[in-house]
This record gives sequence, structure tokens and C-alpha cells, in this order.
Amino acid sequence: FTAILFGDELTSMLLVGAFALVALVVLYRDIPNLTNVSEDDPKTKTLRNIAIFSIGVLALFVSVIFLFEKGIIQLTPQQESVIAPIIVATLIMGIGNVASRLPFNRYIGLRLPWTVRDEESWIIAHRLLGWLSLPCALLCFVGFGSLEYIPVIVVFLWSGIPAIVSYVHFHKKCHPKT
Repeated sequence: FTAILFGDELTSMLLVGAFALVALVVLYRDIPNLTNVSEDDPKTKTLRNIAIFSIGVLALFVSVIFLFEKGIIQLTPQQESVIAPIIVATLIMGIGNVASRLPFNRYIGLRLPWTVRDEESWIIAHRLLGWLSLPCALLCFVGFGSLEYIPVIVVFLWSGIPAIVSYVHFHKKCHPKT
């Protein structure tokens, strides 16, 4: 909507980033109310750390996009092809490190229709995210020179495998053979 409302692409991107940052700040503030996890529960700290991490990553990305658009930062395609896998692998490792500790909730994590409806499916999906993080990050580093889209492929594998496995579990649980 902002892209249509404002003709300037940079303004639209900055507004979307600003709205997302505000949403993450509200999420951070209201985590105990939204997740039904008490303020004293250690899982609240984990959820808040994820929110802070997300705020930092989003703020960094918005800042970098702004600097690219203004021509302050310029990278060659070769430099971009080296930096992209590093960023993707770092994000995968960071998220994978805490994925298995995320409590069952509807706001932070791998939110799929079946993972937010069934706690067992949630646990399976997030454990797999954690286990797959190191191999996917390594694949991102090792394969970055051979294929331009390796970070995209790695992200699809990293999130797709847990999504499929947790869906199969959910489907078997909810539709047992008679």
C-alpha cells in the first residue's frame, strides 16, 4: 500500500521498515500477554531476546538499504555474492540456536497453520530448525561460489524440511488411519 501511496520507492521501503519496527517493539512489550507465558518464566526472556534480535536485524537491513539507495555504500556483484551467504548463514545460525527453546506460541517462530494448532508439531518443527542450522549454514558457505541462488535454496531447505516433517506429523495425528 505504501508503494502505491508514495511514488518514491525509498520512502515506501523506509515506511514499511518503520512500521515493522514499531510492530516488533509492541510485540516485545506485550510478549507475556500475547503468549500466555508469565513475566517470570525464563521462556519470556527467550522470546524477548528473539524480539530484540529481530529489531536489530530489521534496523540494520533498513539502514543498509537506505545507504545503498543513497549511493553511500556500493558493492560489486562479486562482493554481493560473497556477503549474501555470510548474512544468510549468520541469520540461520542465530535463529537456529534459539529455535528449540521457543515456547509454543502464535507470534514468534515457524508459524504455520499446523504448528500454531498443535504443540507437538511446533516442537518437532523447531527442533529440526535447530538441528538443520549448522548443516545449512555450512552449505551456504561451501556452495556460495558455485551457484548464485544458493542462499535462497538453503533457506528453503532450512525452513521447508521442518515444515514438511511437522505437517506429516500433524496430519497423522489429526487424521489417523482407521
